[in-house]
Amino acid sequence: MSAADADAEHAAPARYEDGYVTVGDVLLHYVDYGGAGEPVVALHGLVQNAHAFDGIAPVLVPHRRLIALDLRGRGDSDWGPPQNYKWRYYLGDLRGFLGALHFSRVALIGTSMGGTLAMLYAMAHPGQVTRLVMNDSSLNANRAGVVRAALRIGRMPTTFLSLSHATAWFLEERDGLDRLDREQQRAWVSHFLIPVATGGWRVNCDPVIIRNAGLVPPDIGPRQPWSHRWTVWEQVKRLHMPVLILRGARSDVVPRLSAKRMAEALPACRWAEVPGAGHAPTLYEPEAHTALREFFALPAEPKPSARRALAEEGKWSHEHRAGDVDR
Repeated sequence: MSAADADAEHAAPARYEDGYVTVGDVLLHYVDYGGAGEPVVALHGLVQNAHAFDGIAPVLVPHRRLIALDLRGRGDSDWGPPQNYKWRYYLGDLRGFLGALHFSRVALIGTSMGGTLAMLYAMAHPGQVTRLVMNDSSLNANRAGVVRAALRIGRMPTTFLSLSHATAWFLEERDGLDRLDREQQRAWVSHFLIPVATGGWRVNCDPVIIRNAGLVPPDIGPRQPWSHRWTVWEQVKRLHMPVLILRGARSDVVPRLSAKRMAEALPACRWAEVPGAGHAPTLYEPEAHTALREFFALPAEPKPSARRALAEEGKWSHEHRAGDVDR
């Protein structure tokens, strides 16, 4: 038995619905966790995929309907062409995706790049967005922090020998990951990965995205602070829906002052921190769960016995399906 097979034996089973929609010439995959009421569409970070939000399914479902999208080039969505990994294509994909699912009004949750995408969409379509959650993203991100985060992705190993190897790498690279228990660590790390036919695991996205992250220029981003640009202030005013900015207390991408300034600029915005976390919180942290429960006005966290019952039913975690190997 290979190391990858041995690790897979310990992965918790999952129950969720896979879905696919075609937007233009791209087939997009999404994960539907179920639930009722207000639809919540979740958008992952640069090299993540829809399962980045497994950790908040037990928080939102069944009180809200949670759906997570694989952006183009990630997960089970179509890859490429590489020149189309740009904001205007992501925004077009999101617009087409919401239309295909007949969602006229949704809440958006985004992590890192996904948070910026959610914010840009809400600015362009404020009447369609009921709530906005930005997980370690903001208008005035710290340029140096963004570069460091991108270069960290760029130096990620091409292949991990096992989930244990991958977990060790992420523990070394990610502030706050050691605050999670072993099961949560492995669940969060495994969502990034897919088995390789020849053995081991790789990140479940187009390798071009990882390669480009390692080539990010040191002067990326606006040279002039957003707070000095009147056009940005006019755009910010369009975010009249409730907004939650969730930041890692040790994040160098979203400084505390940035979160505070954005919160002060918006009519219905709050911000919260996840202690010990860097860029970005995994969303398995209890502080993240508390912030989301309060923001969505949800019932208190279920008792441990209830959580165990849900876990035994296989509702909230995912497994790598047989045949999930390199394309």
